[in-house]
Amino acid sequence: MKKIEMIKSHREFSEIIQKEKYLKNKNFSLYIRKGKFTYQHFGIAVSKKIGNAVTRNKYKRRMRVILDNWKKNLKYNEDYIIIMKENVKNLDFQEMQQSFLELIEKRRENEKTK
Repeated sequence: MKKIEMIKSHREFSEIIQKEKYLKNKNFSLYIRKGKFTYQHFGIAVSKKIGNAVTRNKYKRRMRVILDNWKKNLKYNEDYIIIMKENVKNLDFQEMQQSFLELIEKRRENEKTK
């Protein structure tokens, strides 16, 4: 994932989380905002409940790999904030990916019903 695709500022994270719609399951919360650019932006947040900095960074790396593999299936021109919940530490990579894809599928179903 390129640096240009990452959301890093606290202000932007807070703005998206407070004002935008979201989806969640037992492992993730996904906040979505209409973006200002023609490409996607991603922000990844991991709770301190998951573990120390080394452990949290491991889960962020895993999430970046999942996003690199599946971002072509997400809409362009949108910003995404992914918040990992404590349950993530009980998942292996495949289960984590499956849980995230279920959340994306849930979003598609919500859009079809509107």
